[in-house]
Amino acid sequence: MTDDKHLLFLIKNGDREAFDKLFRRWYPSLVAYAGQFINREDAEDVVQDIMFNLWKNALTLTIRSDVSAYLYSAVKNRCLNYIDKAAVRDRYHSSVRQSVMDSAEDVSGMSVSEISSMLSDALGALPEEQRTAFVKSRANGLKYEEIARDGGVSVKTVEYRISKVLKKLRLALADYLHA
Repeated sequence: MTDDKHLLFLIKNGDREAFDKLFRRWYPSLVAYAGQFINREDAEDVVQDIMFNLWKNALTLTIRSDVSAYLYSAVKNRCLNYIDKAAVRDRYHSSVRQSVMDSAEDVSGMSVSEISSMLSDALGALPEEQRTAFVKSRANGLKYEEIARDGGVSVKTVEYRISKVLKKLRLALADYLHA
């Protein structure tokens, strides 16, 4: 039996020291190998995950080749999967970014006076206490505690009023803001 095969045999029997020895033997070179495909931090994660799976699945694991060949192959495959997932994630983020930019362009086609007028109309339709709380918060920059103290109400009441205003504004401006 080669040394690695012997260690694998011991690992299958639950020998933690054998696992630690195999881990220490192969970890640096596997991380360096993975680092050819992905960044160092992710390479370390990939190798740690592979080694953890080796420990966890040792009883059912069948390695037909050399242990080192198995480990390098597992690292390569895991890195390729990582790269594929990253590419999908990047395409998704790019798509979302483009969608946001398109929405911003649609809204920016409106004049500031049009948006301001719509906002003013929506605010004018609000009950006085809600409008006052909202204006003090957003336009005057007061904190909820200050608004509550000025109005003689609780902070929860101010939170409720402002949340109602925000909901009503989203509904009133939904057609224009793609909400």
